[in-house]
Amino acid sequence: MNSLINRIKESGDKSRLIFNNTRILLKDPLPENINIDEIVKKIESTIPSNFLYNIDMIYIGQFDILNDREVSAVYAEGAIYITNVQEDILDMIDDIVHEVAHSLEEEFSIDIYGDGQVEAEFLGKRNRLERIIKSQGYDILGLNFLESGYSRELDDFFYKELGYPLLSTFTHGLFDSAYSCTSIREYFANGFEEFYLRDRNYLNTISPKLYRKIIDLHNKGDQ
Repeated sequence: MNSLINRIKESGDKSRLIFNNTRILLKDPLPENINIDEIVKKIESTIPSNFLYNIDMIYIGQFDILNDREVSAVYAEGAIYITNVQEDILDMIDDIVHEVAHSLEEEFSIDIYGDGQVEAEFLGKRNRLERIIKSQGYDILGLNFLESGYSRELDDFFYKELGYPLLSTFTHGLFDSAYSCTSIREYFANGFEEFYLRDRNYLNTISPKLYRKIIDLHNKGDQ
């Protein structure tokens, strides 16, 4: 890790501090329409500063941890790794805020999930989604829609057999995004994105239990 930081620093001034706490390091070039100062400004105007206290570093570039998992961003051991290949700054901020949400799950797991309200809300939606998909004639025998954790089989069905455009149609008004139905962790993280980057009222309408938990976290962050 230190060798990575040193290589980045040696290549020029490619780091900034967010909230004077979390360092963001640019390993590989960003698109011309995005610069690191814009990223810092946007993050600082979007989420409470306390939400980054458990994140030491945000690395931007090409990393094996992303390529191996075929994802654009990941939170691991106090750091966020995010690809430098982005459409625009909002695309990048989406990824960062999403991974901040996953970091908060580790710190506030009991607060978020302890009373079972978010899980009950999530599984209720999964149950309705199962009925919708069945009504469209799909064979879903053997797929467990009432497991809140991640399921490779269910994820493959959503992604490979249905595809996200069709899944978006089935989940409209039920989940805030198609990806939200993948697992309870993604339900939380996508709801967190909705709250901070899009439409809080919409989140409150379709996922009131999740909305309440994020409000509670927000109030902790403001203290």
